[in-house]
Amino acid sequence: MIVNSLSSRIDPTQLHMVSRDTVANAAHALLHGGSHEKGEVVVAAAAVLFAVMAERAAMDPQDLFRLGRRILTAPSDFHTKPNVQMEALRDYAGLHIRDQPVI
Repeated sequence: MIVNSLSSRIDPTQLHMVSRDTVANAAHALLHGGSHEKGEVVVAAAAVLFAVMAERAAMDPQDLFRLGRRILTAPSDFHTKPNVQMEALRDYAGLHIRDQPVI
């Protein structure tokens, strides 16, 4: 696939090479916008956002989920170091979504 700088298409190669730090920053920014909402609303909103992204990127939702899990957890050529921001996303889910008093 040839993608020029003006294209709005997702480049699969770039998608699999995106920086873990960049992903973590974007995920925090997306969550920040809904931080005043109840956990149920945030989870439902994330589900809708995920569905829209899979649909518009023309990706199988399972492939998209596996990509997210790999970036979140599995070391690879492009994601080898632990990331405090990824752990913070997990902590947010524990505190806000599941309403746990302690992480």
